Amino acid sequence: MKIVLDANIFISAFFWGGNPRAVLERVINKSDDLLITKEILDEIEDVIGRPKFHVDRDAIEYFIKSIEETGTKIIPKKQIINASRDKTDNKYIECAIAGNADYIISGDIHLLEIKKCRTIKIVSARDYLEIIR
Repeated sequence: MKIVLDANIFISAFFWGGNPRAVLERVINKSDDLLITKEILDEIEDVIGRPKFHVDRDAIEYFIKSIEETGTKIIPKKQIINASRDKTDNKYIECAIAGNADYIISGDIHLLEIKKCRTIKIVSARDYLEIIR
């Protein structure tokens, strides 16, 4: 499957494990193909680097580099407007459309409430793991 992961999935996998980590492990094990963009990487780096998380700069750089090396970088050609109530979420839909993704996996209510964009399903990490079983 070709998948796009919301930044909150990466953050949850990094700190807490659970279903988000299981999804990320599928990418690492090459069971799924991860699609990413520079904008998604920038958001992950911004969030994980917030002072409340107390993450060492070297650990952040290593995590981002690992994602870059594991994923396929996509450069969306078309900007999507008003796909999500939260305009900052449009980058995930743009990446998914440009990369022909099967799923967007997110914990964000604004994305999850869309449920489907074209042929791309938008699901939680738990729901995705249930679907692929």
